[in-house]
Amino acid sequence: MKPTTKPINISFRVFDPQYIDAVLAIERLAYKTPWSEVQFIQSLSNSNILAHLILQDNQIVGYSIALHTLEFTDLLNICIHPTYQHQGLGAQLFNHLLDTSDIKEVFIEVRITNYNALLFYKKLGFKVINIRKKYYSDGEDAKILRFLISN
Repeated sequence: MKPTTKPINISFRVFDPQYIDAVLAIERLAYKTPWSEVQFIQSLSNSNILAHLILQDNQIVGYSIALHTLEFTDLLNICIHPTYQHQGLGAQLFNHLLDTSDIKEVFIEVRITNYNALLFYKKLGFKVINIRKKYYSDGEDAKILRFLISN
């Protein structure tokens, strides 16, 4: 694995619908079952959604979408363009989400075969708390992970 380095020209932006085409391109490169344009539009129209972009040299290289409620936050989607992975951008994007909101705990479901994602979340401090059988449309199980903000 490549060493994690912090790219110099990183910025963040609110993810709004004008960026959907760029995000869809990344989504399709990164996932075998990507979200559809409709899923992104529906998510972005929800007032409880926290959606952010991470840019390197003013180019969108990743995004996150989280459903934030009073009780918890569900990280629905976080993705870094495959070319830019293993550079610490995913961790920076997650930390930006935490820094710009009043999140107390975060949950995410991850395919049990998505070893890279499971390792990424473990490094961030997520813990596996349960398994959802046949969670995905193809019948694959999901691990439920939890990140708790310590005071």
